[in-house]
Amino acid sequence: MENQTNDKIKRTGLIVLIIALVLILGAIPVFAWFYLQREIAAYAPISSPESLYIGAGHYDLETGHFEDIRYMYFDAMEMEAYPDPNDGYYWDRVFCVYGKMVPGYRLQLAYTTNNQFTYEIFNATEWDVDNIESWASDKKDAYDAVKATAVDYTTHDEHPENYAYTVNGAKLAGNYLNIAAVSELLANASLHTSTYGAYSSVQKYAEPLYWQTTAKQNGNSRGDFVNYYILRVRSAEEVDYDRETDIICISAKSFSA
Repeated sequence: MENQTNDKIKRTGLIVLIIALVLILGAIPVFAWFYLQREIAAYAPISSPESLYIGAGHYDLETGHFEDIRYMYFDAMEMEAYPDPNDGYYWDRVFCVYGKMVPGYRLQLAYTTNNQFTYEIFNATEWDVDNIESWASDKKDAYDAVKATAVDYTTHDEHPENYAYTVNGAKLAGNYLNIAAVSELLANASLHTSTYGAYSSVQKYAEPLYWQTTAKQNGNSRGDFVNYYILRVRSAEEVDYDRETDIICISAKSFSA
């Protein structure tokens, strides 16, 4: 996997990442969708405490240091091929959800479909590879077994630290809220008004798909927490660099039931 470094974000025209940082108290709608020069309303009133955030990796609870989500670079799409060629190609990036006094939450995705990518989210295990010499032998063996597929991550401070993240378990289950029953991956019109209001001149690939996890993700109702995830971008074929840009929006919605 390609290392994430301190280089400036390279503009490839492939994909743009927008993160909805959930910082709003009460049932106030979060507006985080942009199309051309119009600012338009994204799906769902999100009622969340101000201590629920989304970041990149790494987050250190002891120092209070966290990585800003802008360091989740989408600077190149160098995809890996699945062992079975019928499964296509994939490309992984790591992010985290962290906060305090939040019992649980659901993850939400919204994205346009110019490139016909599909997106999956996995729980991730963090490995502090700078301190690998101090690991117990069984931990080293466990890392050796998965490091070929690890997402490498370098922090962006004066003394960078190196971490790796690996998939932990099956992809998170979820449901689309507005998928159309067609051969292409497209949204239907059920949430058009929530997204664009009365604006009707919207190209079909700019109608965002909305997806949400079915199960609650565990937080911590009594203190701090951080959960790491891998966002996997999947494609049926190798990516061409002249494709149009897509927008992704990731959000976390407080959920206690």
